[in-house]
Amino acid sequence: MSSSDERVAIVTGASTGIGRAIALELADDDTRVVVGDVREQPKTGSRYGPESERPTHREIEARGGTASFVRADVGTVGGCRTLIERAVDSDGRLDVLVNNAGIHVEGGLEELEPERWRRVIDVNLSGSFYCSKFAAPFLRERAGSIVNVASVHAIEGGAGPAYASSKAGLANLTRDLAAELGTDDVRVNAVCPGFVKTPRQDYLSDEDVERSREQTVLSRLGEPEDVAKAVSFLASADASWITGETLFVDGGWTAHRGV
Repeated sequence: MSSSDERVAIVTGASTGIGRAIALELADDDTRVVVGDVREQPKTGSRYGPESERPTHREIEARGGTASFVRADVGTVGGCRTLIERAVDSDGRLDVLVNNAGIHVEGGLEELEPERWRRVIDVNLSGSFYCSKFAAPFLRERAGSIVNVASVHAIEGGAGPAYASSKAGLANLTRDLAAELGTDDVRVNAVCPGFVKTPRQDYLSDEDVERSREQTVLSRLGEPEDVAKAVSFLASADASWITGETLFVDGGWTAHRGV
């Protein structure tokens, strides 16, 4: 059971990449973190990977924080319900939900198989809806916060129809939930990352990475910690009068169109 002054946060997809960085950042801010993921070990990509091979909850513990791991597939209703219930049963409260879990599959309109389309929508959009649905009663008790991790592709194409559609839906789900839950002072916001150096980028060629670098206005590509700090802010009391907003953390990706 957490102490009365210690926040409790659930971060989905927190074993690797942006989710891992968010979990570590929240833990550094005196938050007990529940790591929800289908796998416990972090992934290591061919270009980018974590500095430590420890599972996220073990890395938090090694740094002096408190965390736990719940194996859950948020692409299913049961997985979402189990994650929320186990977290609340263990910690007795819930203050922050970060819907970060997301997948990408390659394939355009004619190549993308229907079951792969459904899987992307189930994880990226429906999973965020169901986790929020099951978390809402507990967040209302705490005047808590939801932060959704969308993408620059929420407002532009180019990442495939399933991924772009799921992230656009997530951005608008953010606004709708903010309107519904605001009467109980539950805040709902989103971040939209640009190119961030995570193992998920393995599907890209070197030429694709270079085009992303050219599309990014600032002189470097994003680090997972860049997004994590934005999420930590939106989940904090410093953002207590911000809700329904979508914050682009993209190094200027959406400030112009690449040519």
